[in-house]
Amino acid sequence: MEKEILGYITCRTCMTPKAIIQGSGKRKEYVYGRCECGVDNRTGSAAQSKMKGFKSIEEIQAEIEALNQPKPELKPEPQSEPKPVVNQPQPDTEPKPMGTAACVGIGAVTGFVLGGVFKVLKAVA
Repeated sequence: MEKEILGYITCRTCMTPKAIIQGSGKRKEYVYGRCECGVDNRTGSAAQSKMKGFKSIEEIQAEIEALNQPKPELKPEPQSEPKPVVNQPQPDTEPKPMGTAACVGIGAVTGFVLGGVFKVLKAVA
């Protein structure tokens, strides 16, 4: 049983028309989409409102063609080379913050060293 296609929207993933179809059964109040990517049966309000904004196939194909056209490249303006400044003091740079991996590594090494020290002290005492 082929279901009736209500309209189309643009699939931004595969850049093809996504057919919008009315759900059936317990999902009859929802619409779903089908394109080359597969089925899109999200029921969230944002996804449903986007899918319910379907258009005709001609409008969607024109929209996809407009999206696929390359944007004109802007030619950068030629810049004059900056003149080097002599004897200018370098600004103080702030050190980069430590990452999570570095903190975990430092903690592991500290724990290993202190664990060994306590083990030796316990054996001696």
